[in-house]
Amino acid sequence: MRSSWFKQALLALIFLISPGAFAEVVAVGDSGFHIRVQVDLPVSKDAAWEQFIHPERWWSEGHTWFGSRKNFSLDPVAGGCFCEILGDKSVLHLTVSTVVPGEKIIMLGGLGPLQALGLSGPAVFTFADLGDGRTRVVHDYRVTGFTQMNLEELAPIVAGVQQEQLDSLAASLEVQD
Repeated sequence: MRSSWFKQALLALIFLISPGAFAEVVAVGDSGFHIRVQVDLPVSKDAAWEQFIHPERWWSEGHTWFGSRKNFSLDPVAGGCFCEILGDKSVLHLTVSTVVPGEKIIMLGGLGPLQALGLSGPAVFTFADLGDGRTRVVHDYRVTGFTQMNLEELAPIVAGVQQEQLDSLAASLEVQD
């Protein structure tokens, strides 16, 4: 059965997350879920924002379609693309809907395998000044749609992958110091 093979392959791909990742599943319902992940960064809001809008510098290599973060780009304007492009192959991961530089960016869509599952939603990233030159980035992702997958099981997996992304952002800033 093609459908069964696809589900097994997709689950294997999704489960390739960092075992130590922690994130919060805020809510799960019959047609969606809300996750929240966050990270504290050792830089100002402006520096955090500048690094964030360049995913080719920090996106986790283990969660790319084409094998390298260097294929990622983010156009931080309404209608902009958070994309991955390699030659004639491309993926539109999210579409930018709202930008308040240094404060908030909202992007719409389904990250990674969520697209093929019929799941998408707003990915909201907010940047808060913690003082002492530090910034907290909070990522809320409210995913909705129809899928035959168990959302109670899927939500913490997605949360873990998104925590891995913010941890990778933090690690990219530590290397630069």
